[in-house]
Amino acid sequence: MRIHEDNGTTNRPPRPYVLAAGEGEPAAAPEGSVMRLKATAESTGGGMGLLEGVDAPGFATPLHRHDVAELWYILDGHYDFHVAGEWLPAATGAVVFVPGGLVHGLRAGPAGGRRLTMIVPGGPEGFFRDVHRAIEADAVTPERMRELGATYGIELIGPLPDH
Repeated sequence: MRIHEDNGTTNRPPRPYVLAAGEGEPAAAPEGSVMRLKATAESTGGGMGLLEGVDAPGFATPLHRHDVAELWYILDGHYDFHVAGEWLPAATGAVVFVPGGLVHGLRAGPAGGRRLTMIVPGGPEGFFRDVHRAIEADAVTPERMRELGATYGIELIGPLPDH
C-alpha cells in the first residue's frame, strides 16, 4: 500500500471498526455546525472521510472549492445547495453529490438539520477536526480559516449568494 502523507494514511491496512451513535472525534465548521468524524483517511486507508453534522437553522457554509468529491445524505431537515451557480434543494432522505473542482456551499433550512458528509478520497475531513481545535483554543480568525483551508486543499471563495 502506498503512503499518502497528504491525507493522513499510513502503510498499515485499515481495520474494521464500529462507532455507535454519538461516537466519533469532535469536529466543527467555523460557521457553527457541530460535527463528529465517523471515518477518516487514516481509518479507511485514504478511501474516504465521513462526518455527521448537526446544523442550526440558517447555518450556511461559504462558497468553496476542492479537488475531492463530496456526497451528502440528509438525515433530517431541509438544505439548499449552491453548486456551480445553481441552487439544488434537498430534504430528509435526499442524496446530493458534487464532483471535485466545482464551487459549492450549502444552507440549512429554517428548522436546521442533520446530515452525513462523505469526502472521497479522504483527507480534507481533517479540516473540521482542526477547526474544532481552533474553536476550543479561541483561535478562529479569517486568516486561520484560510490557512487551514489551504492545508487541506480547500479554497474559500466567499459568502453564499442569496436565492
